[in-house]
Amino acid sequence: MRKKKILLFGVGWLGKELLESLLGENQDVYVATRDVHKWVSFESKLKLVEVDFQSAHLNVEVTSFDLVIIMLPPSGFSNYAQVIKNICLNLLESKHVLYTSSTGVYQNQEGFVNEESKVDEQHVVFKAEQEVVKMFPGKYTILRLSGLISEDRHPTIHLLKKEKNLGADVPVNLVHRNDVIRAINLLKESEPTSEIYNLSYPENPSRSDYYNFYAKNFFGRLIIFSGGGHGKTIIGSKFAKKYGYKYKTSIWGVELNNISL
Repeated sequence: MRKKKILLFGVGWLGKELLESLLGENQDVYVATRDVHKWVSFESKLKLVEVDFQSAHLNVEVTSFDLVIIMLPPSGFSNYAQVIKNICLNLLESKHVLYTSSTGVYQNQEGFVNEESKVDEQHVVFKAEQEVVKMFPGKYTILRLSGLISEDRHPTIHLLKKEKNLGADVPVNLVHRNDVIRAINLLKESEPTSEIYNLSYPENPSRSDYYNFYAKNFFGRLIIFSGGGHGKTIIGSKFAKKYGYKYKTSIWGVELNNISL
């Protein structure tokens, strides 16, 4: 299998796991960073691309990549959509751009939500999506991720620290980091299209049932909820049907051994 030239933007909590996966496959990996010094220990395994995220000027001669993966979160950018646009302008010759978005772009609503459901057009992440869509017709994929969880990141911790939590009956929409990494690796070997997909584990228990399961079993406590409430249920089956994909890491099977209160 031919090595792919892959450029990563946003190598944080999610991106570092993806990076390890790509390096394990001996891919030709580039990491865009504003601080090349923090990646010194990786220099023998990957190539560094110094970038000014405000102008998104890339200090690299090669601008044609097999795959560009943009995982930059909006936090820390006052002009996030413009930053994404600037990045895209530098990479127009790339063959496939994958942008990790959020199911938070959908409007607050009750019932089932799929990729055709109404979005908040003023949401900064949706505006960033639109920049990718406009600049890479026929060669983009957008993954709208539900709440991300893993053994070292879980909302139960934050809820336990609050005196009261609203929405006992609101459905949870979550996906494990492992399933996201598997999905991205699958897309890496697939032809680009022009598609948007939700990634969300196909179980949606209530907040009260789900988070108290973890609070009781791992911390011996219960979370106080007030009010029932209603909310959206994210459907992540479009991606599964398109690629024959199966979510493998259950939201019920997360061992919170790496988290403490």
